[in-house]
Amino acid sequence: MIHETTIKTCSVRGVRLFEMRHVVDPVRGNLTALEFTEDLPFVAQRIFLTYGIPSMSTRGEHAHRLCEQFLVCVHGECHVRVDDGENREEFCLNRPTFGVLVPSMVWAEEHLHSTDSVLMVLASRPYEAEDYIRDYNEFTGMVKGWKTTP
Repeated sequence: MIHETTIKTCSVRGVRLFEMRHVVDPVRGNLTALEFTEDLPFVAQRIFLTYGIPSMSTRGEHAHRLCEQFLVCVHGECHVRVDDGENREEFCLNRPTFGVLVPSMVWAEEHLHSTDSVLMVLASRPYEAEDYIRDYNEFTGMVKGWKTTP
């Protein structure tokens, strides 16, 4: 059975939830596919995995000035919290067909990792230390500055 990609928005600015195109085949096994040019607004410049994370540890805890990211827990599960300075939502990434697009200038945190979780992150840019905003107060100040600029 083939399931086509569906994309939903949430209350956090620019964040989109993807149920990716996938095939369920009890004889041959399952397959999940994501088309960069059709489904995502960027072509990945970097891919990284996080795994072996203690369940009470939090990863992320930052926003990017320019980089966009797409997160998929390809094994196990973890929760992702997204925040645009006004709205905050949390999602459980618990299957390899479900992903979250986190645009630039959205704070993201990953937590509540299962012991077997493997989170794959596709990034729109290579690693650039200066792109990270690691202080939440600095982030919210930047967002508020946007809204007051004519």
